[in-house]
Amino acid sequence: MRTLKTILVALGMSDTDTKVIQRALLIAKDVHAQIHFIHIVDIPVLDIEITSEFLSQEIDKEDLKKRMIQKVNDAGDTHGLEPHFHIKIGTPSEHVIHTAQKIQADLIVMGAHTRPKIEEYYLGSTAENIAKKSARPILVVKNSVQGVYKNILAPTDFSLSSKKSIKFAQIAFKSSEIKIAHAYMDLDAFDLEHTDIYEYDSKDSITGNYSKIERFKNDIGIKKLDLFESGTSLDQSIADYIIAHQSEIIILGSSGSDVIGYLSSVASGLLRKTPSDVLIYIPLTQEE
Repeated sequence: MRTLKTILVALGMSDTDTKVIQRALLIAKDVHAQIHFIHIVDIPVLDIEITSEFLSQEIDKEDLKKRMIQKVNDAGDTHGLEPHFHIKIGTPSEHVIHTAQKIQADLIVMGAHTRPKIEEYYLGSTAENIAKKSARPILVVKNSVQGVYKNILAPTDFSLSSKKSIKFAQIAFKSSEIKIAHAYMDLDAFDLEHTDIYEYDSKDSITGNYSKIERFKNDIGIKKLDLFESGTSLDQSIADYIIAHQSEIIILGSSGSDVIGYLSSVASGLLRKTPSDVLIYIPLTQEE
């Protein structure tokens, strides 16, 4: 089982940084983790003249570091944490992944954005590359911080990856209660459907299904399970449930370090359609 000793926080030196910093500081204090902040000066590569002009300019990394330290101090209380700061120049996703490996980060925290005039959230190309290639849990922060999470939801398919994601969330958010819920396609038959995220043996008997569910609940130490019937779109049904229950954060489990397929399925829909923060649990290779 993974621990949570080191957190890496990716900052873009933008307006979204404040809530990312505040959430990361809350988690670090709650679990007594070491915290690192990183900002990468991105080099434009679309135009040769722009790139050449950019590279000819002297980048004052010390000044950037001072600004980042001030931004973190303005956003929240760092007392007792002794944060570390990193300024890099180059491709943001590559530097975040490399730094996460170097410091052995147990969690990467970053922000999300909304498309103008569209009520959907998205991971920018940098954040999506990090999520796909980092092989580390990713916390995507969308909302302003009102304290520790009080309403955490883990949509579950009762799989091993789901179990690992919930257990990691219990470590990361140890002061909060986690609720689990499962969407199924047929209320009468209670046949756990094959879908991208909800993989389950459809040949199992109803008794077998209930037996596995009870074992799952016992393993994670959560007794209550909400069951709700899904419509034709599983991700939309789950998103509607999340919004109706005002979940502050949802927990998603990936089946492996290559999450390209995972992010393009139901999880991708949830990242876009829900206003909640999202924790994507990605297991280390040896965990698979």
